[in-house]
Amino acid sequence: MKNEKIGDKHIITLFIMKRGSGELVSKAQDLLDELQKLDIDIKSRMDEINELEAGLLSSPKFQVDKISGGKGRKIDDVYTQLVVMKEAIEQDTTEIINRKLELSRKINQLKDPKQRTVLRLTYIVKKHVLDICNDLDGISIPTYYRLKRSAIDELDRIINGDNV
Repeated sequence: MKNEKIGDKHIITLFIMKRGSGELVSKAQDLLDELQKLDIDIKSRMDEINELEAGLLSSPKFQVDKISGGKGRKIDDVYTQLVVMKEAIEQDTTEIINRKLELSRKINQLKDPKQRTVLRLTYIVKKHVLDICNDLDGISIPTYYRLKRSAIDELDRIINGDNV
């Protein structure tokens, strides 16, 4: 499908239609989409850690919480559970950061520096297309999209082991 000689407009239209139905999405595009979403996941976990830390700092420690008719539960048990929860979230966050680093290293395997730059600025830095064009010595928007497409195709070859 990649090598078919149809007008550019038709290729783009076919790609968007097929991408929407999930048929033509490459492994590289999946990884780049994942990479772009990891920052949101990392931020939400960091917010969660900050909330837990705020709760830990404000909660009294080593007291007994008595509920009428129920068992007394030590607040230090709750405090310990919060600390364990915080550590688990920190571990999960570390794993997500490591995944982001792993995906970033895949981009590093591209031979063409412009292709690497386009993917980094698009999916890691999340710059706008016009800003990326300006950063790359004022390239045109169509040139940006050609570079991006060729970079994704090359990344797909790397991922699939066809390192040519």
